[in-house]
Amino acid sequence: MEVMTNDNGGGRTIFLIGEDDETRGLLARNLRSYGYRVVAALDGEDALDRAGGGVARADLILVDLVGKPVEDALDLGRRVRVHAKYDGHTPLVVMPEKYGKDVEGTEVNVEGNDWVFYLGEEPGQLRELLSRLLPSPA
Repeated sequence: MEVMTNDNGGGRTIFLIGEDDETRGLLARNLRSYGYRVVAALDGEDALDRAGGGVARADLILVDLVGKPVEDALDLGRRVRVHAKYDGHTPLVVMPEKYGKDVEGTEVNVEGNDWVFYLGEEPGQLRELLSRLLPSPA
């Protein structure tokens, strides 16, 4: 079981679900450098186990599933949100592995607080989206 955390003064926690070890590690490091605490799950089964056990108390769910359709990743994130008994306002962000140049660097609000983020080459795009979805506490 992999748990990556970073206690940096009560920052927000992101539950990262990523099947690729290298990508998951890179994302976790970036998220920690942005000031977030990170709890990482290796795949959908691990994510649901952690959610049910209360390990994955988080302010946002970030799903990066290699080779899976966006709909599958959204479904997993939604199941984790329900299984963990998060309120319906907990943001869910899915990062697809493959997409066309026409959507690169964009984000789509699918419904409610569910987002698809198409990573582009500009640094800081993910950080900007996260800061809008998880504003600093007053």
